[in-house]
Amino acid sequence: MKFDTSMFNLTFDENIQIFLRLILAFMAGGLIGYQREKAEKPAGLRTHILVCIGSALITLVSIYGFGKMGSDPSRIVAQIVSGIGFLGAGTIFRFGPSVKGLTTAASLWAVCGVGITIGVGLYFAALLSVLLIMAVLALLELFEQRLRTKGAHLIRVLIFDTPGTIGKIGEKLGEMEVSIKNIKMLREGLNLMRCYLWLDLPAHLSLTMVLSALQELDAVQEVEVD
Repeated sequence: MKFDTSMFNLTFDENIQIFLRLILAFMAGGLIGYQREKAEKPAGLRTHILVCIGSALITLVSIYGFGKMGSDPSRIVAQIVSGIGFLGAGTIFRFGPSVKGLTTAASLWAVCGVGITIGVGLYFAALLSVLLIMAVLALLELFEQRLRTKGAHLIRVLIFDTPGTIGKIGEKLGEMEVSIKNIKMLREGLNLMRCYLWLDLPAHLSLTMVLSALQELDAVQEVEVD
């Protein structure tokens, strides 16, 4: 079967539209990916940019390519939504009794939708979606964190980034019957990590006793109360 390639010769205005939409997809994916990268999630800046650009590109090809051949563009776009599920599944993993990575997988799926929206030229919908996604990832995360850690004590622990250090801290707290409500880790140099621990203490234990016990660990540099 021989294709008539002349139907793919686009006008100057069409090429400008393709250029603008791909640049917008790059920017939209970058904004959401930056938030995920800053939060040290499995899928970060580059992954979200590539997903958004790829979704927009396939949408543009379906419109300006196969659409001109008489094919239904929506058939190709529909495959993007189902295909992104395989990529999102790679960010989900089980950690003990809990499952991690669901939010990152959902953000990839949402970014895919943003890319498709930009590809078809719905700029206002794409802009509003990016703002809402950013609000969910950043603002609602803080709200959820406050709900999970309500009534808990927050301490900051500076540790050496060596294998097993977090396990030793958890073991020490477990021996004291201290429950860890939430934990967040941020890198502070080549070999140092700052751990934020939200702790639920038993009635017979004081926060001072917990701080003293943690300071006895060799890998702990300093312990502070927030």
